[in-house]
Amino acid sequence: MDDGSLAIGMRHLRGWSPTLVGAVLIAAALSPSVPSLGAQACPEPDRVSRPEILQAMSAHGAYSLTSTTTSMRFGAEALLAIVRRRQRESPKRTQLLIPQSDWFAAHLKTAGVMYAAMSEAARAGFEHHQDALVDYGPQVVEGVEEGSAPIMALDVTIFWPDSEGAAAEFSYKDTLSVPRMDVYDSRVIRFKLLEYDSMLVFDRVTGISVRPVGFLSAVFAVLGKPDLKQTRIAVSADQWQVVRGQVKVFAGISKTGTATIEPGGRGHEGVPPGRPDLGGLAEHVKRPLKLRYGEPSCQARLRMARREGGGLGSQSPLP
Repeated sequence: MDDGSLAIGMRHLRGWSPTLVGAVLIAAALSPSVPSLGAQACPEPDRVSRPEILQAMSAHGAYSLTSTTTSMRFGAEALLAIVRRRQRESPKRTQLLIPQSDWFAAHLKTAGVMYAAMSEAARAGFEHHQDALVDYGPQVVEGVEEGSAPIMALDVTIFWPDSEGAAAEFSYKDTLSVPRMDVYDSRVIRFKLLEYDSMLVFDRVTGISVRPVGFLSAVFAVLGKPDLKQTRIAVSADQWQVVRGQVKVFAGISKTGTATIEPGGRGHEGVPPGRPDLGGLAEHVKRPLKLRYGEPSCQARLRMARREGGGLGSQSPLP
């Protein structure tokens, strides 16, 4: 099997992060000695307004704003723009909340299309009320074990409330990826979004699984739904994306592949012939990188806590 065929299906973060992507994430389990989450002092995050989201989205590059295959880059760039502005205006704050209703409305206006023309990823996120909690600041990365430190690091939690009758997962079909994919989102998606000078990285992703359909379906009928672990994105001068994705197929076993995305959203396995610049980017995104991350915030743990009859005070292991 060509590992490169896996890569296109690894950019499904609902347009957040950077789909949005991978953000994505994870930290250690809650200690039994930790007090009830509901009893902890847990300051509310700052809410991002719709005009602020619109301003951040307005700086997008010359690429499709309505394709699932470009949604991860679009979401990541907008999130980073919001955080940069917040750091200038409120340097002591390190957390924000983005309601899906405002994010989707801003995305719709920025794209200038009707609802039906939005990507499956964007519409699914809106219909399932996926909000985003973003933690940023020096506490996100504790240290660099291999490679270089990022310019900026975000700890992203995408979620919908764990209320009575709420689904634990939803899925949709990405008909633009190569191969076509069934994408599965858990109630809580977590990832680290890392900005480098020439690359975006969605690291420690949890809560997203993919299953190719068509010519790879027989293989994945055995392997099940591989979990997305990491996605890296580099962009060429003419707005092509080079995407390197990693999925976990078994415990301790992962597969990595590279794909390229045209500005219009069409995906290709590997690097097209006659594009040495894309080949160079494909090698660039392979560079070694390993970071050590801090613990998730109190608000992130609240979003990850599962309902077990105790509301917000109940506890469960982190993903």
